[in-house]
Amino acid sequence: MFKLKARLLFFYKVLRNYSLYLLSFLMPRDKKKWVFANYIVDAFNDNPKYLFIYVNQHCPDIKAIYITPDPGIYFQLKKLGLKVYKKKSLAGVWHCLTAKVYFYNAYPADINYYTSGGAILVNLWHGVGLKKIEFNIERGSLTDRYQKKRFFYWLTMPWLYKRPTWFVSSTPFQSVPFSTAFRIPLQKCLDFGYPRNDILLAAEDERLRFIRKYEREETLQLLGLMKNYDKVYIYMPTWRDSIDFLQDTGIDFAVLNDILHHNNALLIFKLHINTPHIQEITALSNIVRRPGNVDIYSILPYTHTLITDYSSILYDYILMPGKEVILYLFDYDRYVDSRDFNYPFMENVAGAVVKNSQDLYKIFNQKTKVESINEISTIRDKFWGNYNGDASKRIVSFVYSELKIKKR
Repeated sequence: MFKLKARLLFFYKVLRNYSLYLLSFLMPRDKKKWVFANYIVDAFNDNPKYLFIYVNQHCPDIKAIYITPDPGIYFQLKKLGLKVYKKKSLAGVWHCLTAKVYFYNAYPADINYYTSGGAILVNLWHGVGLKKIEFNIERGSLTDRYQKKRFFYWLTMPWLYKRPTWFVSSTPFQSVPFSTAFRIPLQKCLDFGYPRNDILLAAEDERLRFIRKYEREETLQLLGLMKNYDKVYIYMPTWRDSIDFLQDTGIDFAVLNDILHHNNALLIFKLHINTPHIQEITALSNIVRRPGNVDIYSILPYTHTLITDYSSILYDYILMPGKEVILYLFDYDRYVDSRDFNYPFMENVAGAVVKNSQDLYKIFNQKTKVESINEISTIRDKFWGNYNGDASKRIVSFVYSELKIKKR
């Protein structure tokens, strides 16, 4: 009886959702109403955040609305005076049904897939395409979605297969794998750069105004703390499914803390949002842990050195002149054996390559500038082209032109 009820409930939800989806194609849509959302439901960050704020600041004729299922994000944006609606509220569904443009950074479901019929879908994505994604995936746990059990996923998660109207990229070099991953023509990829990086290249006074107005108090406190140190490192490793990640790194954080203390340096440690919960680092004087869902972009300009591995944060970071990068590849052989890359890894990264904790400690004690495996300027040009911090402006201008909106 329980299984029967579960099946009936499942088919009821499918019927209800697809009925709404069909209805959404019939709805009149306002070309001056745009909705935004992030695939990380409890975080106000990444490209949708920065584009949403830009539209609010510079496009008074556009009704920009943020959609979220998270109460914390909802009240945060309400407090900031921004238009925000809960995803499953009647008002939220109504605005999704009548908005002409959807901006998201993973799938239409970030906003609401079943209200998206007839809308223009702009995928802002969330990182440079170093690793194979979506329909380019050839092995691993996600192959079921794209290569094998596609009917089941199509029925229950149809947004995985919905082609975006437009996809935001950075250069033609990047757009080629994105076009095949999302099964769209190459000309549908917009080589504009990413809104989240605009703040990295903003003028100092403009960036500080942004931080004071839109960032949380914890961010302001961290910026104040950073001023007390001669050098600030930030460690942002990519996602791994291991719960033993800290142990796998081989880093003795007490030893590292002593080195940092001796050099009057600070390490900010931020895990990827998808990393499973792992053991906490014991409270240490010169190491600060930041939650995975906290926006880090506004503080990146005030750090000196990024420590990462296979993460696309590398490419964002090298947009800023004079920054150092350390690639801590303690599991290189194992990782590259389990993941497919769009390009040869070592030929398309920048930074000093380090593969064990002892060499990492030496770099922290090093007084001279770290050397990069490839010229940073070459990698930057390859992945970013002529992007100079105006991604939001270019995206908005393009949409205005496509919809024939006369800007006030």
